[in-house]
Amino acid sequence: MSSARRLRIGLAAYGTGWDLEAWRLPGATNSGLLDPSVIVDVARIAERGKLDYVFSGSALATEPNRLNRVFRWDNSVYAGTLAAVTEHVGFFPSYNTSFEHPYFVARQIATADRFSAGRIGVNLVYGIDREGGPAGNFGGWPLPGEQSKYDRADEFTEVLFRLLHDSWDHDLLLDDRDGGTLIRPDSWHPIDFVGKHFQVRGPLNAPPPVQRKVPLIHVGESARSLELGIRHAEVRFSPYYGFEEGKRRYQQVKQQVAEAGRDPDKFLIIPGITFFVAGTKREAREKFNEAHRVQTEEVIPAYFSKVFGVDLAGVRASSRAADVLPLERLSGDALKTNRSGGLAREASTVKRGGLDDAHWLHDLLAKRLGEDLTLAELYHAVQSHLHGEQIFVGDTAGFADWLEANFVERVFDGIQLFPPYHRGPADFFVDNVVPELQRRGLFRREYESRLLAENLGIA
Repeated sequence: MSSARRLRIGLAAYGTGWDLEAWRLPGATNSGLLDPSVIVDVARIAERGKLDYVFSGSALATEPNRLNRVFRWDNSVYAGTLAAVTEHVGFFPSYNTSFEHPYFVARQIATADRFSAGRIGVNLVYGIDREGGPAGNFGGWPLPGEQSKYDRADEFTEVLFRLLHDSWDHDLLLDDRDGGTLIRPDSWHPIDFVGKHFQVRGPLNAPPPVQRKVPLIHVGESARSLELGIRHAEVRFSPYYGFEEGKRRYQQVKQQVAEAGRDPDKFLIIPGITFFVAGTKREAREKFNEAHRVQTEEVIPAYFSKVFGVDLAGVRASSRAADVLPLERLSGDALKTNRSGGLAREASTVKRGGLDDAHWLHDLLAKRLGEDLTLAELYHAVQSHLHGEQIFVGDTAGFADWLEANFVERVFDGIQLFPPYHRGPADFFVDNVVPELQRRGLFRREYESRLLAENLGIA
């Protein structure tokens, strides 16, 4: 494969998949909450498809009533176990800078990168993640405030990467048996960091990572968060803003990266995508509708009644949206304003992105689900977008077309797949969509390297 720009693809792995209703489908496998072999299978699927990485999110609260947050495997153990049964696919474990210490995280990342032969990245979450009361599990922990959390995250990131990459020279092993010197003198270096939140002498008591720079993912929408990401990260996990708005924001962020003195071609913008893809559009929509049939006929009409200020009493969720809604009045502001009210999906989802424009709505109505979009389909698309993710429902060629258009027009550099359930969607993507992307020259046929940073094109 040539050195031309290629689509980057990651796969998120959770015990039940990502969709809040699809776990009830007859073909879903939910034992992944308890059985690690299910997640091992997901990693093997990703590698079979030549995907770049497997992503695992982190949560520190105890939330038994929230499907996507019932359990979260310990990220370092998770990544290490999956790395042991794969050879090329990378891993991005997540850590929370408000609750964790950079020295411990550096030990885990350096160890995992050595044991995986260079396939580990890191996702640093700045948020305090107050939902579910995580502070109750860390009694006495000096929790930062909403503003000081960024100062702490900045220090955390600096300490982490100085420990990883400045503590030891890579040629540290002298192995002079005759002279009696195992470690080369002067090959280690204290970092002597003293800040407001951390004081770390170093060096790290683990060898340096195989990769010369462990890739970092940034997540966050605030101006301060984005500024930290532009300075430190190689990958931005971004909301999907729609086609035209996405292009504008893509160029804006890349320009900011260049102004910070960094190479914008080595800073990837990757949104999350939940997908229902099948051999035909009809099959995909049937699966999507089957997964969300559990929503009551009262909840969905009531939601849009509130958004539009119209009476939808007696209207079914399966009704064609264009027949019962004044869609010309549909706006991001209206949906954002009216998203409260205890709806089942909203109460069980973590907000990950903003909704300050309507570009994605026009894209949804005009291009993806068609003019026969039902109230139920529109509702679930809205809920996904409100929480920072895009949802695609369609056939193989349609998904490939959508990916190609957004990639070529520089709306994004790649996608992070959030399969709605295990295992069927991930298998279908690898067996059907990946070959189509390869045929179009958009995606690799073989891994270029054994190192995650090199496969991502950011080394």
